[in-house]
Amino acid sequence: MAFGALSSGISALNSFSKGMEVIGNNIANVNTVSFKSSRIKYSETFNQVLKQSAPSPSSGDRSNVQASQVGLGVQVEGIVGQFHQGGLSSTNQLTDLAISGEGFFLVQDPKNETSQFATRGGDFRIDDRGFLVTSGGMRVQGLTGGSLGFEVDIGEDGNWSFVPNEDTQTGTISPANYGDIRLDYDKGSAEVVNAQHLNGTLNRNSVMYTNDLLGEDASGNVVWGSMPTPNGTTGVFDMSAVNYGGDAVGTPHRVGAFTFGLNSDGDATSIEGVTGWHAFMEDAVTNLKTLRNVSNEGNLTGVVTDAEIEQAVSSDFFYKMFGADLSAQNETLIQNNPTLYGISTKGQEVLDAYNNTTPAPATLATAADLRNGTAVGQAAISAWDTANPSSPATLSNMFDGPIKIDGQAVQRLMIDNGDLTWDATIKEQDTVSAIMETFPAGLTEAQTLMSSVRAEKTPELSRFSIDDQGSIVYFLNNGDSFKRGQIQLVDFNDKTALIREGQNLYSSFGAAGVKEAQNGNPDGLQVAGTNGLGVIKQGALELSNVDLTNEFANMITTQRGFQAGSRIITVSDDILQEVVNLKR
Repeated sequence: MAFGALSSGISALNSFSKGMEVIGNNIANVNTVSFKSSRIKYSETFNQVLKQSAPSPSSGDRSNVQASQVGLGVQVEGIVGQFHQGGLSSTNQLTDLAISGEGFFLVQDPKNETSQFATRGGDFRIDDRGFLVTSGGMRVQGLTGGSLGFEVDIGEDGNWSFVPNEDTQTGTISPANYGDIRLDYDKGSAEVVNAQHLNGTLNRNSVMYTNDLLGEDASGNVVWGSMPTPNGTTGVFDMSAVNYGGDAVGTPHRVGAFTFGLNSDGDATSIEGVTGWHAFMEDAVTNLKTLRNVSNEGNLTGVVTDAEIEQAVSSDFFYKMFGADLSAQNETLIQNNPTLYGISTKGQEVLDAYNNTTPAPATLATAADLRNGTAVGQAAISAWDTANPSSPATLSNMFDGPIKIDGQAVQRLMIDNGDLTWDATIKEQDTVSAIMETFPAGLTEAQTLMSSVRAEKTPELSRFSIDDQGSIVYFLNNGDSFKRGQIQLVDFNDKTALIREGQNLYSSFGAAGVKEAQNGNPDGLQVAGTNGLGVIKQGALELSNVDLTNEFANMITTQRGFQAGSRIITVSDDILQEVVNLKR
């Protein structure tokens, strides 16, 4: 009877109701950034076969039999996402990004590294930790780790100059590690590096410095900048040579980027520079120059020069950092290389004090006795230590070596050498002592001071830009620039298999089939503008791709379909009513 028609009418109402939900959701998101509309697909349901079809007989005396079927209504076959391009709208917001063409941004939940989503919504922001994130806090993925290396020079006038180091290993490093995109620029913690850097082995900030300021000449004197090699020939020390000193696990001592290398003969082979530490000691250098200038000799050429003051400050600063290790290593070097070292002033005092005693010793002590620890040498040392318990004799202070760093360079230069004299109104010793007390007490304090200097002197970030391929370029206020990172895109074989998770996020990558990246990235990230991917536009957003005209037209046909379906139910009800009335 009319039961089949009634069922068809009901299926029409159900299907067209779902169709109105799809249309309503499309219209509701007409202003949602990068929203992708959906369309509903209808299909007929199961058909009841009233008469089975049959082919004509082989005899050819009859025709074939046609099938006789009646359908039982309509059903929703699927709701399919429409991923065609939406219009682009300019926003002039630097962190707003739009994709023109194929592809999606890849974002990741910072609380769960395995929770990744795709999105076309580029309305990003920079969070309080410098990460580029969605409005919901998901972090944008791409290449990270770019940094700019500087050769830093500090002139005699104290002015800093930054020249980019273009070496791709020790200087300017291109982004090479995949991870969370950061748009930070913390110049206060800029790293000091003056050794070979291999990607992935050292965490680095946006800016690092390299420099070679402090050295030693063939006579063992501390000098600035490039220096002759130990044998007196011209050249620069090999910066790849063994590092001086080190802790229990062999890590070289450093002051900023400073390392000191020695060969088996005890000669300096590697002196890598101090990056900027002397900038916060400018007051000490300035005050010592002032003290010299008010001496009776003044700043007469050749008496005490500016360079000598700077060298003395350098020497004493290094001793402040690593004096104990330096003394210990010198003792070992002196013991192993007795022919390289001459008697020092202190050693001569030990000899004189012993040899000039009354009565004179039967056998006078010599420098070789002190060095080799003979009986008479031991007697001389014991006699000295008994008479001078506060100033004991050691190998390192009794013999001069190629390293003349003992923490007394300023004292010798300004006072002990006697090259400078002052009138009675000047307390020169008190002044020198007070200046020396301004030195950092140790390495930790020096590193803290160095950080503050870098924060003050480092070039500032002026702006950044993101190009069509997603490269993030930093522009500094000194005119330099470098590539900080690169936002990359992913794409899928079947976008309609993606699951909408809200907030413009899509999941179910496995069902959609991530297109394999030619660079081998396991997440499928690829450079925008390559391999069929679209390009990235900074300062713009992709609009919803909802076509209101089309949606209103679909609404009318859906409404009419629903109305017709309801009429089927009404008419079917009338027929059934007539059947019931037959009983009357």
